[in-house]
Amino acid sequence: MTDPADHSPDTPTGGAPPPQAVPQDIDHSPVQRVTHSRAPDPAKIEDAELRREFFSDAMREVLAPLAGILERRINPLLAALEALPDDVERFTQNPISLPVIGNVLDQPSEAQSYLPPPAETAPPVRFLRPPGAAAPGEFETLCSRCGKCAEVCPASAIRLDSYAFMADGAPAIVPTTQPCVVCDSLACMHNCPSGALKVVEKLKINMGTAKVNLDLCPREDGEDCRLCVEACPITDEVAPQAAIFIHAETGRIRVRKNACIGCGLCEARCPTNPPAIVVEPYRLPVDPIIA
Repeated sequence: MTDPADHSPDTPTGGAPPPQAVPQDIDHSPVQRVTHSRAPDPAKIEDAELRREFFSDAMREVLAPLAGILERRINPLLAALEALPDDVERFTQNPISLPVIGNVLDQPSEAQSYLPPPAETAPPVRFLRPPGAAAPGEFETLCSRCGKCAEVCPASAIRLDSYAFMADGAPAIVPTTQPCVVCDSLACMHNCPSGALKVVEKLKINMGTAKVNLDLCPREDGEDCRLCVEACPITDEVAPQAAIFIHAETGRIRVRKNACIGCGLCEARCPTNPPAIVVEPYRLPVDPIIA
């Protein structure tokens, strides 16, 4: 006798296996959506065209000046490019003969140099400041370039360069042209309105110091030239010692630096060219430790 518990609900009676489900084919293709086309809106199309025209006009207005500049730049270049074949043909018909350089590493070449020799430039004009001038740097700051000192100078020794090519446009004296005569009135000092020229005694003027080049001095050739000594205004009569004198033993021209005022009369009177005695302009002393 069969136990009813041995029969499960899923098991059919008689012991036959349950029927299996038959698999069905699944379509994995993407789902196609159906879209409904709409007619374009005429108002939107018109707005888009208006915007394009607006931006086109704006860009054209902004780029118009640039286009003119580019045209002016490019047209000469295009003209040069068009003329290039004619230039090449001309140079081909008339070739340029270049110098034969050869092997310059192991033998000298007699060919002419491509670069011309440097042009000789004139040396800068050496000038002196008027008597009583303030220290270099301070004088250029105080001087107003009014020209009053040049107007009252009795020897017309003080000059101004209005183009400022010489002496920064400030008053200056060129000894070889016209030296300072150290007039008794010292008119330039007393008529300076800016204080660039200080009123000092004649023996305390310091425009520079005379220096002698013995290689050019006529006395070295046996001549008894004493023109610079005679031209110097600082003599034994007006000063304790003369600024320029002839050494008793060597017979050479000597300059006392502490007595020379740098007027330039000796340089203007010297017969040699270039002068054997010149005045070096006054400069501030340089500290050798700091410099």
